[in-house]
Amino acid sequence: MKLLLIISIILLIQLISFAHEGKHVKKAVMQDTVTIVGGDTIAINGIYKNLVKKIVDPDTLKEKPMKLNPSEQVFEHLHNKLVHFPIALGVFAFLLTLINFKWKNFDSAILISILIALLFAIGAFITGKNQSEPFIDTAKEWVVELHQAFGLSVLLSFFVWSVFLIIDKLRKYAWIVGLIAFILILTAGFLGGVIAH
Repeated sequence: MKLLLIISIILLIQLISFAHEGKHVKKAVMQDTVTIVGGDTIAINGIYKNLVKKIVDPDTLKEKPMKLNPSEQVFEHLHNKLVHFPIALGVFAFLLTLINFKWKNFDSAILISILIALLFAIGAFITGKNQSEPFIDTAKEWVVELHQAFGLSVLLSFFVWSVFLIIDKLRKYAWIVGLIAFILILTAGFLGGVIAH
């Protein structure tokens, strides 16, 4: 009778999982199905517990703590490390531009911020191109390409913005380029977040 109950439970679990297959279930993550009878675990994912112990050593399933090795890891995923600087400096320069409408004291701070942001943007773009290879032929490939296009436009907008800040006749229009750069930064950052998460 117990054997019939166990088999019925396993079949019921299999039917339920089959009925929900592909509906709002992430296929990359598989949840374990545990069959418990009388307070004892008798099966995991439809395989009897005694067999599971023989097949898989539970200690190998535990995730080991990450080892921190700064000398190696400092050069891994450089794009992810560099990209924060042009974002922060570009947004900072735009906020200073807005403040500069009232107090005209920030011209040099805006220019220095943009020039430094431009240098980091060049590094972020190059390292981003190097990190894009794993996304080839994946569902996110088109997002990566769009992110690259916006990243390049941010880089170019920093260059144009610095030119507008340096040339006296164009300085009064620099805020327009700054606004465009700000919008491009937000868009590129959003797409980068979609890729990373």
